[in-house]
Amino acid sequence: MDHRKVPRIRRRLKLKLGALQTFTSDVSAIGFAAELMQALPPGAEVHGSIQLGGEEFSFTGKVCWARRGEPRMNVRSRFGVRFTSIPSTFFQLLESAYTAPA
Repeated sequence: MDHRKVPRIRRRLKLKLGALQTFTSDVSAIGFAAELMQALPPGAEVHGSIQLGGEEFSFTGKVCWARRGEPRMNVRSRFGVRFTSIPSTFFQLLESAYTAPA
């Protein structure tokens, strides 16, 4: 059962965290989940950019949870980030993605 207060959409958006690049696995108005080979520790402050609708949005956030992967078996680490700063236009575009026909 999903106890989240804010719905997430499964969407692969291009994500840059410093020099690292990956994709989101899901995203919402308050944050996103993604995967990397290296684990990011909960509580870590992150900054980067996320692409949506052909635009790139700079953000800052905080790692809320993380599950360590197993690099020797090519299993990526998963982590969730809560936005602490992102332009409001990101939310407007994301909202239209919720209501767009599938």
